[in-house]
Amino acid sequence: MLIASIARTSADYLLDENIEKDAPLPIFKSFNEIFKENLISILAVFAVILAGSTIWYFLKKKKEKVDVKVEDAPSDPYEDAMQAIADLQRMNSIAPKPLVFRLSEILRIYVERLFNLPAMELTGEEFMKEIASHSFFKNRYEETLQDFIHQGDQIKYSKKQVTDETTKQLVQVALHFVKDTKQKLEKEKRDSDLKNKVNPQSK
Repeated sequence: MLIASIARTSADYLLDENIEKDAPLPIFKSFNEIFKENLISILAVFAVILAGSTIWYFLKKKKEKVDVKVEDAPSDPYEDAMQAIADLQRMNSIAPKPLVFRLSEILRIYVERLFNLPAMELTGEEFMKEIASHSFFKNRYEETLQDFIHQGDQIKYSKKQVTDETTKQLVQVALHFVKDTKQKLEKEKRDSDLKNKVNPQSK
Protein backbone atom coordinates (compact mmCIF):
# COMPACT_ATOMS: atom_id res chain seq x y z
CA MET A 1 0.00 0.00 0.00
CA LEU A 2 2.79 2.35 0.82
CA ILE A 3 4.51 1.68 -2.50
CA ALA A 4 1.29 2.25 -4.44
CA SER A 5 0.68 5.51 -2.60
CA ILE A 6 4.18 6.76 -3.42
CA ALA A 7 3.82 5.80 -7.10
CA ARG A 8 0.47 7.60 -7.33
CA THR A 9 1.89 10.70 -5.69
CA SER A 10 4.81 10.75 -8.16
CA ALA A 11 2.49 10.36 -11.14
CA ASP A 12 0.28 13.18 -9.89
CA TYR A 13 3.33 15.41 -9.59
CA LEU A 14 4.38 14.79 -13.19
CA LEU A 15 0.90 15.46 -14.52
CA ASP A 16 0.36 18.71 -12.58
CA GLU A 17 1.04 21.67 -14.94
CA ASN A 18 1.13 24.18 -12.05
CA ILE A 19 4.18 22.65 -10.47
CA GLU A 20 7.41 24.41 -11.46
CA LYS A 21 10.15 22.28 -12.87
CA ASP A 22 13.44 22.79 -14.68
CA ALA A 23 13.04 23.38 -18.45
CA PRO A 24 15.81 22.64 -20.96
CA LEU A 25 17.58 25.66 -22.52
CA PRO A 26 16.55 26.34 -26.13
CA ILE A 27 19.13 25.24 -28.67
CA PHE A 28 18.23 27.96 -31.29
CA LYS A 29 17.62 31.67 -30.61
CA SER A 30 14.79 33.59 -32.22
CA PHE A 31 15.40 36.23 -34.88
CA ASN A 32 14.43 39.02 -32.50
CA GLU A 33 16.95 37.87 -29.94
CA ILE A 34 19.75 37.68 -32.49
CA PHE A 35 18.77 41.09 -33.90
CA LYS A 36 18.78 42.74 -30.47
CA GLU A 37 22.12 41.24 -29.52
CA ASN A 38 23.78 42.40 -32.76
CA LEU A 39 21.92 45.68 -33.24
CA ILE A 40 25.03 47.87 -32.82
CA SER A 41 27.06 45.81 -35.31
CA ILE A 42 24.22 45.84 -37.85
CA LEU A 43 23.83 49.60 -37.57
CA ALA A 44 27.60 50.07 -37.98
CA VAL A 45 27.68 47.95 -41.15
CA PHE A 46 24.65 49.78 -42.55
CA ALA A 47 26.30 53.15 -41.84
CA VAL A 48 29.49 52.08 -43.64
CA ILE A 49 27.51 50.88 -46.67
CA LEU A 50 25.46 54.08 -46.76
CA ALA A 51 28.55 56.29 -46.50
CA GLY A 52 30.34 54.31 -49.22
CA SER A 53 27.33 54.50 -51.55
CA THR A 54 27.00 58.25 -50.98
CA ILE A 55 30.69 58.88 -51.72
CA TRP A 56 30.53 56.68 -54.85
CA TYR A 57 27.43 58.50 -56.08
CA PHE A 58 28.97 61.97 -55.74
CA LEU A 59 32.26 60.89 -57.29
CA LYS A 60 30.37 59.41 -60.24
CA LYS A 61 28.35 62.61 -60.71
CA LYS A 62 31.50 64.70 -60.55
CA LYS A 63 33.21 62.53 -63.17
CA GLU A 64 30.16 62.74 -65.44
CA LYS A 65 30.19 66.54 -65.22
CA VAL A 66 33.89 66.64 -66.10
CA ASP A 67 33.32 64.28 -69.07
CA VAL A 68 30.43 66.41 -70.33
CA LYS A 69 32.53 69.58 -70.10
CA VAL A 70 35.35 67.93 -72.04
CA GLU A 71 32.98 66.64 -74.70
CA ASP A 72 31.15 69.95 -75.00
CA ALA A 73 34.33 71.99 -75.34
CA PRO A 74 34.25 73.21 -78.97
CA SER A 75 37.29 72.47 -81.08
CA ASP A 76 38.90 74.99 -83.43
CA PRO A 77 37.58 74.63 -87.02
CA TYR A 78 40.92 75.85 -88.38
CA GLU A 79 42.97 73.31 -86.40
CA ASP A 80 40.56 70.51 -87.32
CA ALA A 81 40.71 71.37 -91.04
CA MET A 82 44.51 71.60 -91.05
CA GLN A 83 44.80 68.27 -89.23
CA ALA A 84 42.36 66.59 -91.61
CA ILE A 85 44.29 67.83 -94.67
CA ALA A 86 47.58 66.72 -93.14
CA ASP A 87 46.10 63.25 -92.49
CA LEU A 88 44.93 63.14 -96.09
CA GLN A 89 48.40 64.04 -97.39
CA ARG A 90 49.92 61.16 -95.44
CA MET A 91 47.63 58.66 -97.20
CA ASN A 92 49.89 57.95 -100.16
CA SER A 93 47.82 55.07 -101.52
CA ILE A 94 44.50 56.93 -101.74
CA ALA A 95 43.02 57.20 -105.23
CA PRO A 96 42.23 60.64 -106.78
CA LYS A 97 38.42 60.34 -106.55
CA PRO A 98 38.13 59.50 -102.84
CA LEU A 99 40.86 62.05 -102.13
CA VAL A 100 38.87 64.82 -103.82
CA PHE A 101 35.64 63.73 -102.13
CA ARG A 102 37.37 63.87 -98.73
CA LEU A 103 39.08 67.19 -99.51
CA SER A 104 35.79 68.74 -100.57
CA GLU A 105 34.16 67.46 -97.40
CA ILE A 106 36.91 69.00 -95.25
CA LEU A 107 36.46 72.43 -96.84
CA ARG A 108 32.68 72.31 -96.59
CA ILE A 109 32.78 71.33 -92.91
CA TYR A 110 35.30 74.12 -92.28
CA VAL A 111 33.09 76.72 -93.97
CA GLU A 112 29.95 75.41 -92.28
CA ARG A 113 31.46 75.55 -88.78
CA LEU A 114 33.28 78.84 -89.21
CA PHE A 115 30.66 80.85 -91.09
CA ASN A 116 27.46 79.02 -90.12
CA LEU A 117 26.57 78.09 -93.68
CA PRO A 118 24.75 74.83 -94.59
CA ALA A 119 27.68 73.82 -96.79
CA MET A 120 27.26 70.05 -96.43
CA GLU A 121 23.68 70.13 -97.71
CA LEU A 122 24.35 72.14 -100.87
CA THR A 123 25.36 71.28 -104.39
CA GLY A 124 28.47 72.93 -105.84
CA GLU A 125 26.39 75.63 -107.52
CA GLU A 126 24.31 76.29 -104.40
CA PHE A 127 27.46 76.40 -102.32
CA MET A 128 28.96 79.09 -104.54
CA LYS A 129 25.76 81.16 -104.29
CA GLU A 130 25.96 81.03 -100.50
CA ILE A 131 29.61 82.03 -100.62
CA ALA A 132 28.88 84.96 -102.91
CA SER A 133 26.11 86.24 -100.61
CA HIS A 134 28.22 86.09 -97.44
CA SER A 135 29.80 89.37 -96.32
CA PHE A 136 33.18 87.83 -95.55
CA PHE A 137 33.48 86.15 -98.97
CA LYS A 138 32.36 89.13 -100.97
CA ASN A 139 35.01 89.75 -103.64
CA ARG A 140 37.15 87.04 -102.05
CA TYR A 141 37.89 83.43 -102.98
CA GLU A 142 35.07 83.18 -105.51
CA GLU A 143 37.36 82.30 -108.39
CA THR A 144 39.49 80.04 -106.19
CA LEU A 145 36.52 78.06 -104.90
CA GLN A 146 34.82 77.97 -108.29
CA ASP A 147 37.96 76.50 -109.84
CA PHE A 148 38.33 74.04 -106.97
CA ILE A 149 34.74 72.81 -107.35
CA HIS A 150 35.05 72.59 -111.14
CA GLN A 151 38.26 70.57 -111.04
CA GLY A 152 36.94 68.43 -108.22
CA ASP A 153 33.77 67.58 -110.13
CA GLN A 154 35.82 66.64 -113.18
CA ILE A 155 37.89 64.23 -111.11
CA LYS A 156 34.86 62.83 -109.28
CA TYR A 157 32.64 62.23 -112.28
CA SER A 158 35.01 61.95 -115.25
CA LYS A 159 36.67 58.76 -116.46
CA LYS A 160 39.79 60.62 -117.54
CA GLN A 161 43.09 59.72 -115.96
CA VAL A 162 44.07 62.11 -113.19
CA THR A 163 47.69 62.94 -112.50
CA ASP A 164 49.23 63.28 -109.06
CA GLU A 165 50.12 66.84 -109.93
CA THR A 166 46.43 67.74 -110.30
CA THR A 167 45.46 66.30 -106.94
CA LYS A 168 48.46 67.95 -105.26
CA GLN A 169 47.37 71.31 -106.69
CA LEU A 170 43.88 70.84 -105.25
CA VAL A 171 45.35 70.01 -101.85
CA GLN A 172 47.46 73.18 -101.99
CA VAL A 173 44.38 75.22 -102.96
CA ALA A 174 42.54 73.85 -99.94
CA LEU A 175 45.48 74.60 -97.64
CA HIS A 176 45.77 78.15 -98.97
CA PHE A 177 42.04 78.74 -98.52
CA VAL A 178 42.04 77.55 -94.90
CA LYS A 179 45.19 79.46 -93.95
CA ASP A 180 44.20 82.66 -95.73
CA THR A 181 40.68 82.78 -94.25
CA LYS A 182 42.23 82.29 -90.81
CA GLN A 183 44.63 85.22 -91.33
CA LYS A 184 41.93 87.52 -92.70
CA LEU A 185 39.52 86.72 -89.88
CA GLU A 186 42.22 87.43 -87.30
CA LYS A 187 43.05 90.72 -89.02
CA GLU A 188 39.39 91.74 -89.07
CA LYS A 189 39.14 90.98 -85.38
CA ARG A 190 42.26 93.00 -84.57
CA ASP A 191 40.99 95.95 -86.61
CA SER A 192 37.60 95.75 -84.92
CA ASP A 193 39.16 95.61 -81.43
CA LEU A 194 41.39 98.56 -82.23
CA LYS A 195 38.46 100.55 -83.57
CA ASN A 196 36.42 99.83 -80.44
CA LYS A 197 39.33 100.80 -78.23
CA VAL A 198 39.81 104.14 -80.02
CA ASN A 199 36.10 104.85 -80.30
CA PRO A 200 34.15 102.89 -77.62
CA GLN A 201 30.84 104.47 -78.69
CA SER A 202 31.03 102.68 -82.02
CA LYS A 203 30.25 99.33 -80.36
